[in-house]
Amino acid sequence: MATLVVIALVLLVLAAVMYTLFELSPFARHADHYRNAQTGKRLWESPHLETRDEFERRTHDSLN
Repeated sequence: MATLVVIALVLLVLAAVMYTLFELSPFARHADHYRNAQTGKRLWESPHLETRDEFERRTHDSLN
């Protein structure tokens, strides 16, 4: 009985590893939730796409 439990656990771990590797590969296709499907344009800009000057200006202004 213990042998079956060990075999089941090993198969579960192997399945999880294979699934993770598949998701990391280019074969896993996911919809781009940040772009319009018809136009391909971004739906909104990321808050992290600012230049260093813009960041410093924004943080400096918020401190005063």
